[in-house]
Amino acid sequence: MVVDRLDVAALRMAEARGRFASEAELAQAGLSPADYADRLQKLKQNGVIRGFKTTVAVPPLLGGDWVWAAVLANAARPLNAANALVQRLPFVSEVFINMGLPAGLGPNLGLLFYSRDFDTEARFIQSAAGLDYREVSRVAEYSFPVALPLSGDERQLVRHLVKNPDSDVAAIAGALGREPAWVRAKLDRLFWNELNRSGVVRVMPELDWSKVENYGHFHFLLETGHRPDQLSRLVAEQGFSVVRDGLPYRSRYVQVEADVWGVAELMDRANALEQVGGIRVAGVLWSREALVHADWVPALFG
Repeated sequence: MVVDRLDVAALRMAEARGRFASEAELAQAGLSPADYADRLQKLKQNGVIRGFKTTVAVPPLLGGDWVWAAVLANAARPLNAANALVQRLPFVSEVFINMGLPAGLGPNLGLLFYSRDFDTEARFIQSAAGLDYREVSRVAEYSFPVALPLSGDERQLVRHLVKNPDSDVAAIAGALGREPAWVRAKLDRLFWNELNRSGVVRVMPELDWSKVENYGHFHFLLETGHRPDQLSRLVAEQGFSVVRDGLPYRSRYVQVEADVWGVAELMDRANALEQVGGIRVAGVLWSREALVHADWVPALFG
């Protein structure tokens, strides 16, 4: 499938807001509600969006002290390795499959998971079979003295979303016998985003970027002596962002990321980085698949 910039904007909006983006948010991205719905449908028909899944932000839902953690790893069979980790880690939320050049230099597997016992689970990951190399890190820490109280109606709404993650506001209202305004108000309270860190619900697309012919999201693996803050300023001028606050993979390769439109732009971007003093491009990573793991979610809502 050949995509345009508004297709990518729709995908990014779907990752952040599911099907529930407001008209104001869509307008800021250059999309109308009808255009947004049409583009999501087209992306599903072409296999770029495999489907939607409802997951939750566990810390505010259950309360207590939590770590949001990440695994970066190399594996001969990354999806098999991910499935094995999912069997032992109770709250894995997302799995990422990458392809790299040269192979093995950067991580071809990534996982995000919530943990109540990070040290124990990190030790398990360090000894897990099927991984040729692995790193485990803390992304964020959360402390909620009490769990977010959910009414019976709100739990019913979440259960509906878990079973019907493709639903839009109108479909939810019809299924629950509620007015769309009520559904929208509840979603505004319950939906997790950067501005509502006490929200609990996320409805996210599973993506297969291999279906896209003319676009990719790439990480460039750099060898550099620049401090993270210096590097961030240097590469920002070229349209790159530093990944993981500049924490190097394998204690050597700092990652910077950018959207790339075609092979020519990929080469141009790599060359632009090479022109910055003190930087060598050692390799690249292509984001191939973004998977959502939500098998554990229904048990939290009965």
